[in-house]
Amino acid sequence: MNQFWLAMAAILCNVGAQVAVKLAGQKIEAQPGLLVWISPEILLAVFLYGLAFLFTIKVFAVNPITVAGPIMAGATFVLVSLAGSIIFAEVLSLQRLLGMATILLGILMVTRSI
Repeated sequence: MNQFWLAMAAILCNVGAQVAVKLAGQKIEAQPGLLVWISPEILLAVFLYGLAFLFTIKVFAVNPITVAGPIMAGATFVLVSLAGSIIFAEVLSLQRLLGMATILLGILMVTRSI
């Protein structure tokens, strides 16, 4: 894939944004009110989603979307799951791991079929 490092940056920004959204959601649940909606976590999530969007534009510009899209989505999917397990102590059961492996195998098959 061309622009590998931009793709990795887009993936990591997307994962970081999703983690920030989860943190913001926890804060909103704990402290209801209007000011919580402009928390640093929400601002960070918006910033990271914006960066991910800009990086993704560049990656899609120089790669087939049928290859770059599934690879980036799959990598994001796996890293968000790992982040959820590590940061938020969410359970990665055998069933979830098998489901993730099946999805990744499907992405591999799609990207290799070109």
